[in-house]
Amino acid sequence: MNPAFGLAVYVSAQARPALETVLARAPGMVVVQTDDPGPDSCRRITVDADSGSTPLWLVHALQETLGSELLHTEDPVFAVASTGKLGQSLRASIATGRDLALLDVDADRRVVRHLSTHPGQTDRFSGRTRRVALLSDASAVLDFEPLPAGASLPAVESQAVHLHRETGFDVVPIPITVDGPDELASAIRMIDAGFGASVLVHTHVRHIDAVRAALRPGPAPHPVLLDTINDGFAVAAAAAALNHLRLRDIGPGQARVAVVDPHRGGDLAGLLLAAGIGDLMLYDPVIYGVQLLHQLADRLDLIVDLIGLAAPPVGPAVLRARPEAPPRLTQATMQPRPLHALPGLLRAAVTARRSITMAARVAAVHAVAEQAPFGALLPRPDHPHLVSAVSDAALSVLSTP
Repeated sequence: MNPAFGLAVYVSAQARPALETVLARAPGMVVVQTDDPGPDSCRRITVDADSGSTPLWLVHALQETLGSELLHTEDPVFAVASTGKLGQSLRASIATGRDLALLDVDADRRVVRHLSTHPGQTDRFSGRTRRVALLSDASAVLDFEPLPAGASLPAVESQAVHLHRETGFDVVPIPITVDGPDELASAIRMIDAGFGASVLVHTHVRHIDAVRAALRPGPAPHPVLLDTINDGFAVAAAAAALNHLRLRDIGPGQARVAVVDPHRGGDLAGLLLAAGIGDLMLYDPVIYGVQLLHQLADRLDLIVDLIGLAAPPVGPAVLRARPEAPPRLTQATMQPRPLHALPGLLRAAVTARRSITMAARVAAVHAVAEQAPFGALLPRPDHPHLVSAVSDAALSVLSTP
């Protein structure tokens, strides 16, 4: 059962037997999670289903069967989305007139004048290091084609919730309408003064590469930029690959690994090589088809499948890792998610006020791999020591001259 395909049903007390009859006829699997008594002898019954079509069928069947006894139905997915998934909280006191005076023009003028002559102290006398901009141009939202920026907001908000929970930063979701990666890079430059870092999420890997290239030229300091592919997914996938080999007593230098459709993984291939993989094949199924991969399978120890092969070769282990379709959090000890590495790398980048380097990502790969319990490829994304382990490993590299 999956709560993402759930339904909350409000009925009168006497309608419960009829409701049970409808649930028994459902075309898919359904489970009653809660049955709560409400005011006026009403019942609030929460049902989880196995797919998106089952709740739609239930709503129609309940309306036909119960009529006026069906008081209301609610889809929890849309109920959660409609409230917004995070908000702001005040850190400054506003309880007294004196408190308010510290937020007024005379107080601001003093701090602004100081920072105009001491710009290096901006982080000390502002909340910039607690704020992270989470940006998306909606070019790669899950399995969708490019979307209007506003349509990506629920997915960007969910990512903001996860990052806030794991790092404590104020993560601001910013879906942005731009005409290409150059405009996205310009937007990052413009907002950089107000944020400790920017993170690209639900953005196509080609756009990510172009944005990073556009931000590099020039003598001015580069904005601190991370992304969910290179600073999240690729690190987790590399850690899972190393642990797979370790569990089979195969040293990375002797391992034979193939990455299928490598362009989807950002710099995953470079990260695998930097982490010690000795023999790496980059296999493009569009160019070579699938049959050749089957012929080469007996030479491989591991296939990292970034495209979702319908019929992978028999023999070598297959690590299924699709950036566009991450596994559920409950399944993430065997498949990578950006949340395995991104929170720790984000904390390190904000602390060092530097973007993440390849050496820092390699350190994060080993930190993630070491936190996995015996027999698992990866730790849980919410493992209590994961963020600090990744952050410490990356900071030890970033702080080295």
